[in-house]
Amino acid sequence: MHVRGVKSWPELFLALRFLRPRRTFVSIITVLSWLGVVAGVLVLIVVQSVMRGFEDELTKKVIGFQSHLTVAGQAPLKDPQHLIDLIRQEPGVLGATGAVLGPVLAETHNRISTPRIKGWDAATASSVLPLADFLVSGTWTPGPDQLVVGSEWAQANHVELGAEVNLLAPQQFKDVINPKGTGNQPKKIPLPRAFRVAGIFTTGMYDYDSEYLITDLATAQELYAVPNEVHGIAIRLQDPDQAIRVAQSLRNRLGEGVRVMTWMDHNQRLFAAVAVERRVMSFLLFFIMAVAALGLSGTLITVTVQRAKSIGTLAALGATPRQIATIFTMYGVVVGVLGACTGGVGAWLVLVNRNSLSQAIGRITGQDLFPAEIYHFSGLPVRYDVGVFLGVAFAGLALSVLAALVPAWVASHAEPSANLRRT
Repeated sequence: MHVRGVKSWPELFLALRFLRPRRTFVSIITVLSWLGVVAGVLVLIVVQSVMRGFEDELTKKVIGFQSHLTVAGQAPLKDPQHLIDLIRQEPGVLGATGAVLGPVLAETHNRISTPRIKGWDAATASSVLPLADFLVSGTWTPGPDQLVVGSEWAQANHVELGAEVNLLAPQQFKDVINPKGTGNQPKKIPLPRAFRVAGIFTTGMYDYDSEYLITDLATAQELYAVPNEVHGIAIRLQDPDQAIRVAQSLRNRLGEGVRVMTWMDHNQRLFAAVAVERRVMSFLLFFIMAVAALGLSGTLITVTVQRAKSIGTLAALGATPRQIATIFTMYGVVVGVLGACTGGVGAWLVLVNRNSLSQAIGRITGQDLFPAEIYHFSGLPVRYDVGVFLGVAFAGLALSVLAALVPAWVASHAEPSANLRRT
């Protein structure tokens, strides 16, 4: 039944006959062309899926420790509770909390660093960010004399639980810069404030883990001399993808003098760099399929020479140039379909077994390809996107068909008598 169906389309039947191995160099080139399409489709799907997986994991980590929206002004926000009440009335807002954020001078074990201190309101911070979920050591008890610090900062400064950290905020240097005291008061010398490390957190983002020290809101306000004020208000949404829409609505509601920034605004360069890298890699890998298509085109040109007598016989029997061209076009279609399908299945198998393959390559080369201490991934991330599989497979098929057009045109316009005279 199947054979009869194929024979009812003579162009496809003859294309399959031409594909049969004849123990010649042309057959080897045909197999290599097919493998080229397979490799191009497989590699491009794997790279696209893994890069999209990295982008998804990066997004999760960014919005895991960073609020979806941030409300700030040119100066510290006065009466933050009134603003928080207005923000909570906005549809789609799950929580809002005030925060004080700024650089400090930190000294511990005779080492000087300049991290950022972040003061959270203990009563409302959990409605915005699950901060305690990032704790890896100690307890989450930031307070007037206790800090929770990032793991990378702790490692760089040899800080352990219970270590003493002395902090100086920029606000404390005003009296040093001022050449005179206030009135008849003598000039003040700022003294560092001592804290104990109560906990260590890890978010998986190096910038956060290496720069942030967490304390309570009142302590940060005291360090920065902004009583009853905050530097910004952090907001959590039901749907992070709606951040742009909610931000615009809040700008209209809160009025001028207030800036509303989304998590995309804060990380625009980071995500842009990842997107550019993914596009450039895909563009370069696309040329693998293009090279395979050129190889297929060369194979078909050789086939037209090898099958010249058969082509002449077909023309003599009444085959039209269009039918002859269709035969060689179907040749490219068959190679493209087989290559795209095989490459798609191979890509799926590689992605399913990606972690085992990564570990095997690591054992062979003696190097861990994706060390957890750097990437903070328990496994190689991936996003299974049907659109990527179909799009890349269609691109491989399209290139194979395009590669067959020139040889098909040459075969269809050859003189039958000249072909019949060839031996």
